[in-house]
Amino acid sequence: MGRAGARWQAAVVTADRGAAAPALAPATRRRDLGLLLAGTAVSTVGGSLALLAVMVHLEPSGPGWIAAAWAGELLPVVLLAPVVGRVVDRVRNRELLLGAITLQALALTICGLLGVRAGGEVVIIGSLVLLGVGTAVANPVIAALLPRVSGEEHATRAYGWFSMISQAGFLAGFAVAGVLVDATSERTALLIAGGASLAMAAAVAFIRTQRVPEPDADRSGGSMWLGFARIRADGFLLVGVTGLGVATLIAVLVNIADVFYVLDEIGASATAYGLVTALWPAAGVVGGWYAGRLVGDRLLARWLAWTTVAVGVALLVASSVVSIVAVGVGWLIGGAANTAQRVCLNALVRSRTDDAARGRVFSAVSGVLQAGNLVGLVTGATFVALIGARASMAWAGAATVVVGLLMLAARAGGPSPAEVREA
Repeated sequence: MGRAGARWQAAVVTADRGAAAPALAPATRRRDLGLLLAGTAVSTVGGSLALLAVMVHLEPSGPGWIAAAWAGELLPVVLLAPVVGRVVDRVRNRELLLGAITLQALALTICGLLGVRAGGEVVIIGSLVLLGVGTAVANPVIAALLPRVSGEEHATRAYGWFSMISQAGFLAGFAVAGVLVDATSERTALLIAGGASLAMAAAVAFIRTQRVPEPDADRSGGSMWLGFARIRADGFLLVGVTGLGVATLIAVLVNIADVFYVLDEIGASATAYGLVTALWPAAGVVGGWYAGRLVGDRLLARWLAWTTVAVGVALLVASSVVSIVAVGVGWLIGGAANTAQRVCLNALVRSRTDDAARGRVFSAVSGVLQAGNLVGLVTGATFVALIGARASMAWAGAATVVVGLLMLAARAGGPSPAEVREA
């Protein structure tokens, strides 16, 4: 998306410059990492419950409302990215994270109590917008705080563990979400999701690791556009973020298409939908574990491109035959690749960005990717309505494969601008 009036300055990206992490004992770091991962596991179980409950509730209303539900959470992440990034680099991160998660719990509770009823679609979308505000803050805070918790030398592995735990939480949630919705109600699932967010807030409250950014630790002058400038100036980040943003724009229609494909075209139940959807995060556990062991920016960039190709292949496989088995195989491929994508991109941002600017860079990355999500949802709903869920997934898969191959070709074309300046 264009940013009128903003003039981005080229910047050399260096690693690990800025405020030093507080000296904490290894036992304290392990304890804090355990608390953060445990809270994340519980929270993501709740997130999967909420996701399936909202999708099942809105499915009779058509793809437009489902697209609006996704967009409701994504829009704040896109619009608030510059402001949130500056806040994350200026405010104590632990307290900021605690407030964001509490806001998410409130949003899910409102959605469950007031939204899940006849004619409650507008309330659902409004509560998801509130949820998105919390997400806009929580995501860059966690990404910037994790290297402080784990230590810089173990940050990539910490991103891997975080992604593994997140996917394990979604796996557990999706495995029981369909059964829970069938046995009780969408409202019950959403209220449980709100309670899960409160559980993560409690875990964060006991974490001792803190990130207190120093206002003068970098040369950016506090610019809220610094994150976008850093992405543009660094070849690895420019190719990775741009390519992944375009791939996201294309492939995100699966979030709309799969519910119609599985429930309508295949004719599966809500329970079957929950179980097959659980295969995505199940494979993600393996993808996150392996990606967390990758070392070196060039290797991370290559993996980012190849996993984009793999996501496209996953969509092609899932749409190849009208069968729940084909969907399951596709989701195994896509889940492993998608989680590895997130680990590789987070590790690249950490490696190529100084601590003082990480909040803005992580927030800018999130804004770009969620902008792709937002545009993709609008166009995706149209595609699904016009040509059907299966055909939409097939076309999206082919296009995503092309984007991944172009990312590989771009990275092979020469060194990054930062490398040229540092030479």
